[in-house]
Amino acid sequence: MRPSRPRARAAFSLAWHHPVTALAAKSAASAGLAFWLGGLLPGDLGEYRYYAALGAYSVIYPSVSDSVVQGARAVVGVLLGALLAMGLQLTAWTNPITVGLAVGLGVVVGAWRWLRDQTTWVPVVALFVLAVGGARPEGYVEAYVVQIVLGAVVGTVVNFVAFAPLPLHELQTSTTALRRELARQLRAVANALADDGGRQEDNVLATLPDVGPARERVRLAIAEARSARRANPRAPRTAHIHRALFDLGETLQRCSTAVESMAIVVLDPSAAELPDDLRRRTADLMTALATLFEAVGDEVPDERHVAQARHAVDGLIESVEAENGAGRESRYVAGAAAVSGLRCLEAFVTAQRRSGADATVVPGPPPLQP
Repeated sequence: MRPSRPRARAAFSLAWHHPVTALAAKSAASAGLAFWLGGLLPGDLGEYRYYAALGAYSVIYPSVSDSVVQGARAVVGVLLGALLAMGLQLTAWTNPITVGLAVGLGVVVGAWRWLRDQTTWVPVVALFVLAVGGARPEGYVEAYVVQIVLGAVVGTVVNFVAFAPLPLHELQTSTTALRRELARQLRAVANALADDGGRQEDNVLATLPDVGPARERVRLAIAEARSARRANPRAPRTAHIHRALFDLGETLQRCSTAVESMAIVVLDPSAAELPDDLRRRTADLMTALATLFEAVGDEVPDERHVAQARHAVDGLIESVEAENGAGRESRYVAGAAAVSGLRCLEAFVTAQRRSGADATVVPGPPPLQP
């Protein structure tokens, strides 16, 4: 039973740091607090306190700056919907025609690009005002707007003070996933080169692992983390962690692009075939880089694997310089692979060393099993 305890603790720690956990905690705290505060308002205003909870929930976003912006948009959307419904009330009573007009016009007004995620407030509020407000909706509209504004303020404050998010978890896990996908692609290229140069099938490039989704996930994680740092009181304390992870993620994105370019060049069925020695040396370089990416985990790179990768680069460069029987195109292709591999190696090792322990601030996914 003992071996299962570390796994249980790791699973609990992973769940605790997961962004969904923080989102749920923020949503629950802000909605509950807004509901309580909304009930303290005098007169009939307190009867509509559930709108305060709704307003608080609607502005909970991964970053503090987004909460502020979305709160303002929600309030504007509510006001537009209320004004639309009150305008319809001045011309006719609540009936199927006015309800349909309220929803249809609300969708048109809500198409205003500035509203973005809060666009649905316009038709929803217009419908509620017509359905609940009655012939004199002024009191209902006042309560609705006041409670929504209260909830938006509470949600923004809770997001800023108590749970200001810094999405380190997604940043780390996405970079780890890209590194592993990159290792799979490198190994696949090496295997294709070992398989008679990958020339047995014209569609060998189509069978290689696609790192595009993993690369896009890293790009989005970096953009989200940078957005979360704006107006965030916790940002200065984790500045060095984010800088290291940003550098690592951007380096892996560049490496993945370079590897794809190398694969296209060395496995292109219409290009000149590499001589046996250059093909073998290129495959050795791909294998050495794949081993480095697979074994590094979240710690600093193993110097033995770094040395093996550098040795593979040197071996390929020496073979390119010594090759006399190959055509110019083959030497250029192998030389380009060597230069791209070297740049990728040096950039990755530097970024990984810089991140080092910083990358293990939050638990990552379990290591690959052999």
